[in-house]
Amino acid sequence: MAFLPCSILTAARITLYSLVLLFVICIPVTGFASPSATLVGNETVVIDDVELWRAIDLKNHAVPVSLTDLSQLFAHANALNASLTNQSGAYLARLTLTNSEDRASSRFFRINANFVDIGLGFWQSNQTTSLHQVDFSQHHDTNNPKLMHAQAFELTLNPNESGELWLYIKADHYAKPLTLKIISSQHFFQQMFMTNALTIFSIATMLALAIIALALYIKTRLTVTLACSGYIGLHGLGWAAASGLIDDLFNIQVINTTYLGMILFPFAIAAACQFTKLLFNMNYHRKSWAKLFNYVALACIFFGVVTPFVPFSISFAIAHIIAVLWVPLAILTGFKMMIFNDFRAKYYLIGNILYGASLIYYMLSHSPLLPAASQAELVVLVALAADCICILLSLATWLQHKKQDYSRAYSQARIDPLTHAGNRHALNEALAKLPKHYLVCFIDYDGVKTINDKQGHGKGDELLQFGTQLMNEAFRGEGDIFRTGGDEFICLFSLKSANQFTPTIQNIKQMITDCQVRLHEKWPTSGISYGIASSLESANQSQCLALADQRMYQQKRSKKTI
Repeated sequence: MAFLPCSILTAARITLYSLVLLFVICIPVTGFASPSATLVGNETVVIDDVELWRAIDLKNHAVPVSLTDLSQLFAHANALNASLTNQSGAYLARLTLTNSEDRASSRFFRINANFVDIGLGFWQSNQTTSLHQVDFSQHHDTNNPKLMHAQAFELTLNPNESGELWLYIKADHYAKPLTLKIISSQHFFQQMFMTNALTIFSIATMLALAIIALALYIKTRLTVTLACSGYIGLHGLGWAAASGLIDDLFNIQVINTTYLGMILFPFAIAAACQFTKLLFNMNYHRKSWAKLFNYVALACIFFGVVTPFVPFSISFAIAHIIAVLWVPLAILTGFKMMIFNDFRAKYYLIGNILYGASLIYYMLSHSPLLPAASQAELVVLVALAADCICILLSLATWLQHKKQDYSRAYSQARIDPLTHAGNRHALNEALAKLPKHYLVCFIDYDGVKTINDKQGHGKGDELLQFGTQLMNEAFRGEGDIFRTGGDEFICLFSLKSANQFTPTIQNIKQMITDCQVRLHEKWPTSGISYGIASSLESANQSQCLALADQRMYQQKRSKKTI
């Protein structure tokens, strides 16, 4: 080296320095090692988001529309040092693919992203000059496979073909690691069927239950049924949006409907608060709890109104905070109501435990604590559908008890507690329902006052109970018996035609005679006085009742005279 001329040494040093400088300058363009994947058989290839994506500063760059644009953006992209979970913005990827088989291979590329505004792909083959372009944003493209909760597109590689796949994605929020799965057709369609079937079934179940609850509200006008419909229906609509189902069905281009799920969630929890408050009658029995649920509902409504006007990442965080607060509150309420032996708490608690556990799993899947959680959305959907069924069961139990309480109060208001015959209120209702032809029979038990005076009122009550039992057995449902007071009763008979008056009157007289015989066997000093009147003899019901009453007293006076 010492014998070489100085000019040669200088030239060598300059050349070496130039090569080093050129290498340093070229690092932004060629320094990123592209991930590579070799396609073999039905094997699934999973590429981590940290290895795949490069961040782009969109402030100085427009959305790429060609491979040249992508190459230029890629030259200035920044390498990632962490997962894209809970990040936002635009990212680029360059992936080297090789088909190792001697036949064409069709693969599906699944990008693990819920909310995608723009998704572009370019396949650059080493064997051909043609360029294949795909749009994998569910928001814009209608030709890609309709996969819920993710984006997917198909790419077919020729035998032994290799090349580079360029990807560009932009979204306001990445809820999970932005991994890329390369799946064979067989496995992809199996996964798509399971994912879509469970998603559509769960959402359809929620919406159907919400319609049932709404129909109950229209029928009953009970606010608790409307709150139940909002609770279930808003959850169903929210997941229909977040899963991409609404966009798949209606292809709405104005907005990205997948973001609506997080916007609807606070309103769903507000409805859940009102449903819980009304279900357990907190306004009457636990007023402090009622105030708490009112405050939570108002806060949820406030955040629901605010979320459309703030960045989606903030809306996403708000929804998760609401979920963190609602899950323990709902489960604690269920446990408290169980302690109070509240009949509605059983289904409510079971449903919220299922929903709460799934929400915790779902939120952990959006955090570094459990980044590898799979099918978190499906877990939540199935658990939420089960929760909605339990919620409707708790509402059905509430309505059943309400019906029983109403029936009990209705009966108590219309049934005589001593004889279990109808009272005056029931008599008025029965009179209003009488047909054109009817008979009225006034009945009075003789000797009741004497028995009360000599043997006590208890014995007199026994006589009235026994006499009413005899009448019910004798009439066998042909007539309805009502106690109007003391020892006086009225029996109504509905007839289909005027031809029935004479035979029916004869039957009534015979039945009362038979009852009187049996009554004398137990109460020798008692008897039955009665009077019968028909609608043919009077202009209205009042006249008919007065005529039957008059004939009854005539018979009673004739007995005293004898």
